[in-house]
Amino acid sequence: MLHTKSMEHGKRRRKNLTNLRWFNRLLKWTFGRWLKRVYRIEVRGLEIFQTLRPPYIIVANHVSTRDPFWISAFVPGPIFWVGSDSNMRSSLMRWLLKLVGTIPKAKVIPDIETVNDIVQVVRRQKGIIGLFPEGAQSWNGSTLPLVPSTAKLLKLLKVPVVRVLVRGGYFALPRWTWKRRRGTVILDFSLLFTPEYLSTTPVESLSLDLDQALNHDEFSDSYLAGKPYRSPRRAEHLELSLYLCSNCESFGSLRSRGNRLFCSACGAFWKLDCFYQLQPQSAPYRSFTRIPEWDAWQAQTVQEKARRATAEAPNHPIVSDMGVLLLQGRRANPLRRIRTGTLILFPDRLELATLSGERLQFPLHTLEGITVLKRQLLEFYQGRTLYQVRFPFRYMSARKWQDLMLALQDYQTSKGGPQS
Repeated sequence: MLHTKSMEHGKRRRKNLTNLRWFNRLLKWTFGRWLKRVYRIEVRGLEIFQTLRPPYIIVANHVSTRDPFWISAFVPGPIFWVGSDSNMRSSLMRWLLKLVGTIPKAKVIPDIETVNDIVQVVRRQKGIIGLFPEGAQSWNGSTLPLVPSTAKLLKLLKVPVVRVLVRGGYFALPRWTWKRRRGTVILDFSLLFTPEYLSTTPVESLSLDLDQALNHDEFSDSYLAGKPYRSPRRAEHLELSLYLCSNCESFGSLRSRGNRLFCSACGAFWKLDCFYQLQPQSAPYRSFTRIPEWDAWQAQTVQEKARRATAEAPNHPIVSDMGVLLLQGRRANPLRRIRTGTLILFPDRLELATLSGERLQFPLHTLEGITVLKRQLLEFYQGRTLYQVRFPFRYMSARKWQDLMLALQDYQTSKGGPQS
């Protein structure tokens, strides 16, 4: 969560953040042109930039890893994007991202340094800030709840706010895949807030306006309905998002190949067509034709299973995955390997049973910032120490672990149990 308290009046004057204009132009003429052609990007509302001058802020929904590149290809001037500090753990990526002015942000946890950088870019450097108020990519094509403090930050800065609604981006490159689909991406630009509106409107109203402006569901978008997104491997790795079989309710039993999704436990299987509709090919007890419907059922079922496991079997494991690698570090610093073994989740703790026979335990009430990085990296903090779990096979879902751990924490809190 972003904190709007700034330390811009500190004793030491902060250095300007780099965002090389020539390098941005080079990217637009090379990578940007490739993106426009490959993703068949349609753009609306670019006329706002005929009169709008920096500083201003861009806010957008977050459906794909390509979002910042798609948007940057059409905005005049370099954008200082706020992005996960995990992208800077490689020295090469850190160097490249600094060239384009990326502002690092620790996922999920408060970060005053990020706010200081944003304030500096807007007030002193008169630059353009790019924000994804959801704080994470969508797994199902629908906008996630926004980070609550975003509206406070916008009111603090009091500069124009441009909204970009990314439509079709989830269908073209969903979070759970490594392969793009052939289809249309639409970018809708509009002026959302003026400085005058930000000055006179309460934070609560701004937050509601922002929620409404970025609310989007790919599957309910009438313009996208009937538009095909073609790929011979359209369903591959969908089990990273839909990890709970809707037929037999087994965790981690779903597998994908080509355009098929199937359960290795009960035999149910589906085809994912070019309109992202799931077509049952067997006769499952329970089935869904749309990914968001399956996703909503999955979320509710995970909560129920977390409650049941805590109440009925507090000492029994809920899920486990073999061959995982555990790493340790701090924020944007390079991570170091700790152990390899079997990851096991109990109602009150996470355990790693190592190959040497050790049992590393992480009580759930001591963990925070539980999240999935990119597609398949599970991360969490214990105190100031960051841990990352890497899975050996691409069918192993990190989201499964995140959802269960958060559900168990929520249930502990609701029952007045241990809290961090």
